[in-house]
Amino acid sequence: MSRKTLLPTRVFTMPALPPAAARTLQLLQHVRVEPVQIVRIMESDPEWTAEVLRLAGSPVWGRTGAPADLNDAIGVLGLRRFYQLVAVSAVGPLLKAPLSGYGLGEGELWNHSLAVAIATREILLEKGLKPCEEAFTAALLHDVGKLLLGSALETDPDADFLESEDEAATSEEVEHRAAGMDHAEAGGLLLEHWKMPYWLVTAVRSHHAPTESSFLIADLVHLADALCLSAGVGAGRDGLRHRVSPDVSQRWNFPKRSLERILGRTLDGLADARDLRVVGVRR
Repeated sequence: MSRKTLLPTRVFTMPALPPAAARTLQLLQHVRVEPVQIVRIMESDPEWTAEVLRLAGSPVWGRTGAPADLNDAIGVLGLRRFYQLVAVSAVGPLLKAPLSGYGLGEGELWNHSLAVAIATREILLEKGLKPCEEAFTAALLHDVGKLLLGSALETDPDADFLESEDEAATSEEVEHRAAGMDHAEAGGLLLEHWKMPYWLVTAVRSHHAPTESSFLIADLVHLADALCLSAGVGAGRDGLRHRVSPDVSQRWNFPKRSLERILGRTLDGLADARDLRVVGVRR
């Protein structure tokens, strides 16, 4: 059986989310969830809860200083931002891993993901719109599929499966030739395996080829991703192969000066969020 055939089944060998984190993320998808239900689950894993509270003190969430406890964090952040926080604490440590096939060192994928998340906020603010918490979460996880492709294809530490004589080929086209799918599709598989919500799976799966029928979130992540790659933030070996969708560019129609402002504020925000480092927690 070829590695292209085996790749979809490889998702079952990927690291699982911490049990308490997985249950909390599922619970937070319910409209009528009560904070006491969340706290009850999270307190079953004190080490992970301590990491969540530490991360909650980052300025990225609009506050400074760690909250006193989980009830304080939920009350101040609200359930939508708290979902982001839980997703970051659960998946963030996985995004710190180096990916030799993509030319990304330790922490570079996470740095890129955080920059793209911040850029989605700045894109909306530039248009005079309110930040979208769902877009922030999707941006943080948009490249999670690279973990699946990397683990499946990098049997040789020096292997470069993105190497192609076709200089006009996009990174997604090269990935398809090597693995039968690109990292956006792989990300959708992985998020489905982790039982993430449909909107998040769809946004990640379509972020390289958004359509008018896909979630607006996919447009935001696509633009933010392109902007950060153009600045060299987490570009790795495939950044130069990235192509911006003409349809997305036309839908948003940003002049060059606006893009420069968005990028400048994104880089400033990334510098302010350096304390949002993610560390490994018990698995």
